[in-house]
Amino acid sequence: MYMEIMASFKSRTQGAFGSWRTLLEEVIALQMRGIHVEAGGKRSLAALERLISEVAPALGLNWVVAEINYHFQYKSHPEVAAPEAIDAEDARRLAARARDSGIHLTPMLNCLGHQSWGPRIAALLRAHPEFNEAPDLDPSAQDFYCTSWCPHHPDVNPLIFDLFDELLDAFQPRAFHVGMDEVFIIGHCSRCQGAPPAELFAEAVCDYHEHLVRRRGVEMHMWGDRLLPRSLGFSHWDSSENGTEGAVDLIPKDIVICDWHYHLMEKYLSVAYFLDKGFRVWPSGWKEPAAIRRLIEVSRRTADPRMVGYLATTWCGASHLVAAFDSPEAEFQTPWIPDVVSGVKIGAALAQD
Repeated sequence: MYMEIMASFKSRTQGAFGSWRTLLEEVIALQMRGIHVEAGGKRSLAALERLISEVAPALGLNWVVAEINYHFQYKSHPEVAAPEAIDAEDARRLAARARDSGIHLTPMLNCLGHQSWGPRIAALLRAHPEFNEAPDLDPSAQDFYCTSWCPHHPDVNPLIFDLFDELLDAFQPRAFHVGMDEVFIIGHCSRCQGAPPAELFAEAVCDYHEHLVRRRGVEMHMWGDRLLPRSLGFSHWDSSENGTEGAVDLIPKDIVICDWHYHLMEKYLSVAYFLDKGFRVWPSGWKEPAAIRRLIEVSRRTADPRMVGYLATTWCGASHLVAAFDSPEAEFQTPWIPDVVSGVKIGAALAQD
C-alpha cells in the first residue's frame, strides 16, 4: 500500500521538482530521517503501530518521535495518567515493531511548558495544581497560551523522573525527547521570581539531562526555540523574547537540538548558530513545501556532520495522520492534515540516499 503511495507521490511531484531521479541526485543522505507524531491513547494504538511498521519505512524514515505525555498508565503516579492511556505492554509491543522495522522509537514527554491548552489543563497540573507556575493567571483568557510547571517546586522533579523512568523501562529507547518548546510562562511564581529566565530554563534542562543522560544513559532531545535570540530574525513562536535565550550557553552540548521553523525564510540562521554553539542539530519543518525544501537546503550546505538529518513535525494524532496517508483526498475536521502529509512526503524524499 505505502509503496503505491510513494509511487503516486513521485509522479505528482515531477512537475514541481523535475524528475524523481534528478531530485535524488541533488540531495545527500541525512542520517536521522524522522517524523514526530502525537501518540494518543488506546484508540490510536493501531494507527501508531501502522505508522511505525508500514508508513515510516515506506517513506525511508528511520526515527519516530512519539509524543506520549500523559497518555501512559504510569504506575508510580496513576493520578497523572489520561483516560484510556496505553500501558507498558503496549509500549513494549510498539518498541518491538520499531526494532523489526529499523525504526528508532523515541518517547516524548513535554517538560516545563505546554501543561495546558487554553482552559484545558493537562493531567499533571490537574492532579497537582501546586506545581503550577502561574496559578493566578486565568487560562481561559483570550491572550493566554499554555501554562508551565514550576522548575523550583521541590516535589516536581522526583515525580517527573519517575515518569521518565517508566517510559524508559517500557520503550527501552536510544533517546528521549523532553519537549521544552514555547515556554512563555517562566519566573512567575514566588519560588522563581527574581531569577534570570535563562538560568531557570537552563537549570531545568540540566536537571533532565542529569537524569536521562548521566543516570539512565540515553540521548536527550529537545526543541530549540527558547534558546534562540530574536536578533536571528525568527518570530516570538520560534525564538525567545522573555530572556531564556541565554540558556544556550549554560546547558550540555551533547543534547540534540530539534530546530523547528515552519515558514519560508532565506537563511535559517539558527542551524549554523546551534552548530557554532557545539550542538548536534536536527532541523524540523512542518507543512509548507517551499519552507521544508529551503530548510533542508540551508541545513545541508553547512557540510557539518553534527547536522544530523531532518525531522518532519505533524502536530496531529497518529489516527488522523495514517487516515490521511490512506485517503489523501479525504476531508478532515482539521483542514491542514493533508498538507502535513504532503510535507512529510516532501521532507522524506529530500532526505533519501
